[in-house]
Amino acid sequence: MTLFKIVSSIILPSTFILLFLVAGLILYVSKKKGIKLIIIGTTLYLFFSITIVSDLLLYPLEKDYSPLTIEEMQEADTIVLLLGGREANVLRGSEVLRISHLTENKKRIIISGTNPLLETSTEALAVRNFFINRGIPEENIVIEGSSRNTRENVINVVSIVEEDPFFLVTSAYHMNRSLAEFEKLGSNPIPAPTDFKRKGGEYRFIDFIPHSYNLKYSDTAFHEYFGIIYYRLISSSKE
Repeated sequence: MTLFKIVSSIILPSTFILLFLVAGLILYVSKKKGIKLIIIGTTLYLFFSITIVSDLLLYPLEKDYSPLTIEEMQEADTIVLLLGGREANVLRGSEVLRISHLTENKKRIIISGTNPLLETSTEALAVRNFFINRGIPEENIVIEGSSRNTRENVINVVSIVEEDPFFLVTSAYHMNRSLAEFEKLGSNPIPAPTDFKRKGGEYRFIDFIPHSYNLKYSDTAFHEYFGIIYYRLISSSKE
């Protein structure tokens, strides 16, 4: 997966914008050229940093999903939480708490994933303690802490849940890729999306002013699209 990480980092808007700007500045300082590259980099930054653009990129990823209703929460006895970084974990964990508390803490919770860049990652333990401190019985929680990416999440979780239905809790933008991988192995995930990034609704003047968090959301969308394509290519090559 090293190739995946390298390429997925290079194709992000924030990366190629920086490359344009740095190359332009170097050329300008050394040879009094490079203005065009600086203009291109600045234009791309302004483009990918406005709300409507990041929303358009996120829309195909999030449009098919909505939070679970109370009635839907009765359809399975297991919740699978895919870890996704500190900020995402809090939002994903909040959805797990909602499902668990509204069903009287009767659900088994599987926390899957770790930080691939940190061998001694304690993210899964932190999330478990987050749940215990908020009233979920410790015996209801299972940690699958060896997965470093979505594909490993899927393989390791399926070995635990087998064909039993389960609620899949992950960010809405990541749901498409996660569901596809689980369904390839014949499992029965029920989408329980959270952490929606798309603003939606009516746009105001302020939404057309560039902001760094919109660039971050554009990066997120590019990363997901590349992940979907990459996983499909891998699957096709194995058939």
